[in-house]
Amino acid sequence: MKYAREVIDLMGAHPGRRFRMTEIIRYVAPRAKGRQRAVVRTGLWRVLQALEESGQVCIDRPEENGAHAEYWWQTITSCSGKHFKNHYNIGRDLAP
Repeated sequence: MKYAREVIDLMGAHPGRRFRMTEIIRYVAPRAKGRQRAVVRTGLWRVLQALEESGQVCIDRPEENGAHAEYWWQTITSCSGKHFKNHYNIGRDLAP
């Protein structure tokens, strides 16, 4: 994971604080423009997905289209009840 260290440095220093993807991109690659910004976004998305699967990061995915997702480093009380929701539509229920 190319940007894992930067994401952990940023979010681990501020547990519970919610970040939007643009804030994380600006921290990781402040001078990225255009295509390079899209590449960074894809790499960050992969890191955030892996951290969510391991239970370190919580992701609040909005119900409506066009709204921004929020990402935050999990603390004992910070994760919403949607954490165990089946996001990937894999055809089976996840353990509660």
